[in-house]
Amino acid sequence: MATLELNQIRKTYRNADNETLKGINISIESGEFLILVGPSGCGKSTLMNAIAGLESISSGEIVIDGVDVSNVEPKDRDIAMVFQSYALYPNMTVRGNIAFGLEIRKMPKVKIEAEVNRVAEMLQIDHLLDRKPAQLSGGQRQRVAMGRALARQPKLYLFDEPLSNLDAKLRVEMRTQIKRLHQKLNTTIVYVTHDQIEAMTLADRIAVMKDGELQQLGTPKEIYNQPNNMFVAGFMGSPSMNFIKARVDLGEHDNPLGQVWTADGQAHQINLPDRLRKFDGETIIIGLRPEYITEQSTEEGRTWTEIPMKIDVLEPTGPDTIAIVEINQQHVACRLSAEFDAKVGDMVPLYFDLSHAVFFDVKTEMRI
Repeated sequence: MATLELNQIRKTYRNADNETLKGINISIESGEFLILVGPSGCGKSTLMNAIAGLESISSGEIVIDGVDVSNVEPKDRDIAMVFQSYALYPNMTVRGNIAFGLEIRKMPKVKIEAEVNRVAEMLQIDHLLDRKPAQLSGGQRQRVAMGRALARQPKLYLFDEPLSNLDAKLRVEMRTQIKRLHQKLNTTIVYVTHDQIEAMTLADRIAVMKDGELQQLGTPKEIYNQPNNMFVAGFMGSPSMNFIKARVDLGEHDNPLGQVWTADGQAHQINLPDRLRKFDGETIIIGLRPEYITEQSTEEGRTWTEIPMKIDVLEPTGPDTIAIVEINQQHVACRLSAEFDAKVGDMVPLYFDLSHAVFFDVKTEMRI
């Protein structure tokens, strides 16, 4: 286990117009599982490669356990990396692939055998030790790649989109495997993915990146419920957060109200927090996740607003149903119960739980 500090990490490629990494600052505790998440081209894999030493940095410091390794060769950083492509040696057995790094380090054969058996049993691939990669499924190959990294017992583990080549069912199974491994070994892991579900289910903390910049660093709950800006709010969650424009008006009792219109042209008022008084006469954006727009308002202690809505689309998912409605000429996703009896075109009362709403400035897209 090791701590990792990324101090003002910048990266500019030769002949490039823009910086790929723009002053990234992240501090990772020993035993922490940090996930770097963001869309393609955001710089997350470049940052991962910089930590591993596979990419040089233009400026800044990469510090592992208090030692600046910014200019240290990859082999001397005591890091193990698991790649998207598995990167197994096809001519070697599973046993040979796991043992290879230990043999390079000239570990005694008895210890190598013991370590290979330990890792294989942990990953439930001990019955595959004499097979070659071509005889394995995608999930088995990925476990062998993980086993090769685990056998080295380095200070830091790096996972670069390790599950992206697997089918949906295997991805879920491997997520569980990785979660159990981390809980058992308490290792320090930095994990890159573009899959926000992986990020939410695996991470102790999530670093959301966009265009080479760190947008937010926090726990999955913080990222989901208290996003810094509209990009983070829209990127995390499936379906993503709804963004509803609303004009703020101070009502008769000097309370801020938001005006919204439904598809039938009817105007509706919703109560807004007192802190939005200063936006009187201006338009703001209400961020509300689909699970807070439902067909029932049974839970006490919440601020419910009832609005009759016309169902445009219904998407049954099994445990629930996603309904698409229209507010202010925008499509809005609602999460209804699987048993809810409604058809496309029906007018139904839907309840908006505004106690979980977040609000954004239209101009800056930052959370108010």
